Amino acid sequence: MQLAESLTKAIRSGQYAPGDALPSYKALAEEYGVAVGTVQSAIGRLREQGVIVTRHGTGSTVRADLDVETLDGDNQEGDHWPEIAQSLKEIATRLATIEAKLEERE
Repeated sequence: MQLAESLTKAIRSGQYAPGDALPSYKALAEEYGVAVGTVQSAIGRLREQGVIVTRHGTGSTVRADLDVETLDGDNQEGDHWPEIAQSLKEIATRLATIEAKLEERE
């Protein structure tokens, strides 16, 4: 968790800008003095939070469309729930509309 927070702070400070590739797991492990497994966990956490994207063969990059100013290095976990709830409401409304149209056709 501490490494994920440190990486978030590095992104927020501009050390890694949106679209930038992060160093390899091994390089990050050496830089921060941690095990590669710790780096993998931290990267996984940032990926779950939508801060970075990882592609097999090319590594991890800071999400290109990331709004760095909204990053909170201390706690990202609950930050997206209002947006998710709103999206789900919109999807439910669209689904209800589609179902109503399908029922009209029957």
